[in-house]
Amino acid sequence: MHKPLFMAAAVACGLSLQANAATFAYISSPGDGMISQYLLDQNSGALTLVEQTNAGDQVNPMALSPDGKVLFAALRVKPFQVVGFSIDAKTGHLKPLSKAPLAESMAYLSTDKEGRFLLAASYGGDLVSVQAIDKSYQPSDKIQTFKTGLHAHSIRTDPSNRFAYAGNLGTDQVLQYHLDAKTGTLSPIGSGYVSLPDNTGPRHLAFSPDGKYLYVVGEMSGTVTAFSIDDSSGALTQTAVANGIPERLKLAHGEVRDARNNDLKDDPTPRIWAADLRMSPDGKLLLMSERTTSSVSAFAVDTATGGLKFLENYPVEEKQPRNIAFSPNGKWLLVTGEKSEKVGAYSVSDKGALKRVSEAASGKGALWIEVLNTSDE
Repeated sequence: MHKPLFMAAAVACGLSLQANAATFAYISSPGDGMISQYLLDQNSGALTLVEQTNAGDQVNPMALSPDGKVLFAALRVKPFQVVGFSIDAKTGHLKPLSKAPLAESMAYLSTDKEGRFLLAASYGGDLVSVQAIDKSYQPSDKIQTFKTGLHAHSIRTDPSNRFAYAGNLGTDQVLQYHLDAKTGTLSPIGSGYVSLPDNTGPRHLAFSPDGKYLYVVGEMSGTVTAFSIDDSSGALTQTAVANGIPERLKLAHGEVRDARNNDLKDDPTPRIWAADLRMSPDGKLLLMSERTTSSVSAFAVDTATGGLKFLENYPVEEKQPRNIAFSPNGKWLLVTGEKSEKVGAYSVSDKGALKRVSEAASGKGALWIEVLNTSDE
């Protein structure tokens, strides 16, 4: 089940010196079915591979419980299921805890802010789902599903936990829902969606720390769109948009990738293929990954108005970067590459400039990143 690494003893010593406070990163690699655990030094950015856990075939999206005690991971092969792992508060060690079915092959996984519901989005199944999580962290076998239209790609609840939003790539819509805190039922807000320009491809989402704004990355456009969130109704209103693809990258507009066009495997044209979007802990920076050019674009965020300004695009060494993640202190960015044998850690300047400071071996096809800060209180 586990593959302890030779440096584990040194890591354990390091943890004791840190008075049992540590920052761990968990990265899934569907190519080998592993979840790799890393120790991140928030002072230096040093990244150390601690242990690998066999999670199951095609392990992909993951979600931490809000209390940091459990890591959920979705398997994208039949029978589709979610597996839960308890997290040791001192060592970060993963231990199998639970299993439950999923409604479909899921591209995205999250929990609500109270940890009472598991939410998921299915790109191929064109739906989002909700299932209850009991006090022992067991997701329910009873699953509520909500049809979305073509290619649902993400779902998250806002910081107030009253609303949920989903990026629906194939219809160029951001779906907006009320979340019933007791049942987990999703009900449409207004028409149920806001529209973006054709072939934007809304994919991943990020919230401002104060919950007033939602940001959405366009997979095919390479843009980030800002929406204000009505505090009463949860309705979205577009307020800003910024392009994260400078002309020097020479990328054509992206296209939807699915079985109908063989995932564009026969298309030689370099196209925009944006992926992840992450907000810095202080709410002043947004970073977006772009797979075709193996790069990350930085945007400045006006915390008062939610406004956006493109800053710069930076190459990264990880080929075809899918997910990125800030450290809790905002000083470091972790980057995975689906075609890279390494996971990289980068320093992040106030202006979003990236400088690679460390690396560690990755699993095969490293993809999803979850970061956990632990302390012995």
